[in-house]
Amino acid sequence: MYDQLTNPNKYIEILKDSKVFQDFDEMTLQKLLLKMKHKRWKAGQYFNNNSGGLHKFYFICSGRVKEYQIDASTGREHTFFMLHQGDIFDVMNLLDNKPHDMYWETIDDVEALSIPKPLMKEWIIAYPMMHDDLYKYLGQKMRELEEKVSDIIIHNTLIRLSKLLLSHITGNPPELKLINNLSDKEIASLIGTTRAVVNRHLQELKRSGAIDLDRKKIRIQDVNRFHNPTFNNLITNNL
Repeated sequence: MYDQLTNPNKYIEILKDSKVFQDFDEMTLQKLLLKMKHKRWKAGQYFNNNSGGLHKFYFICSGRVKEYQIDASTGREHTFFMLHQGDIFDVMNLLDNKPHDMYWETIDDVEALSIPKPLMKEWIIAYPMMHDDLYKYLGQKMRELEEKVSDIIIHNTLIRLSKLLLSHITGNPPELKLINNLSDKEIASLIGTTRAVVNRHLQELKRSGAIDLDRKKIRIQDVNRFHNPTFNNLITNNL
């Protein structure tokens, strides 16, 4: 559902922190915000370009959105990105105006700002600094895809899972962010394997002392365990 912005300053700050609008001054962001609508989705909603919901360009303010593809014949999914605050979609369709065979699903309740794609293209033309910001954002996403493809080709599933966990650990004491409460099936979709394989590897990581499991939550027990000889032997045994 769309509704009016009740706290514009809040969304100005969110836009400032994003990679896409980081070079804009506050007055320009205020003008842009006037062209945007506030969008809310409940968790569990999904859509694609064919559903008619993506004739707009979306900027995520809160919550997570899964970007994935699905094989219609097998029902198997692969998640490309877990989008969150500061991320945008659908960039590919915005740039080339061609159909994009991608699906999106809200993992949480999501807040977003939307703007019609033709209007967004006008802004890109009017403000050249957005070219650089979009290139940087797309470059980051391309590097993430490059690493993901490389991992799937080169590394076994335990290494891929371990790298995924390490890439989302922040803070002191260390905590798992962004993927902290995903199901084994969702995690499997991120690294190109099955729920059963992820479950088995999580139990192995738990026995190694690297993590603890509490229902759907993965708690980091000891980051150093990912690098010690016992853990390396665990990986070697899974090659």
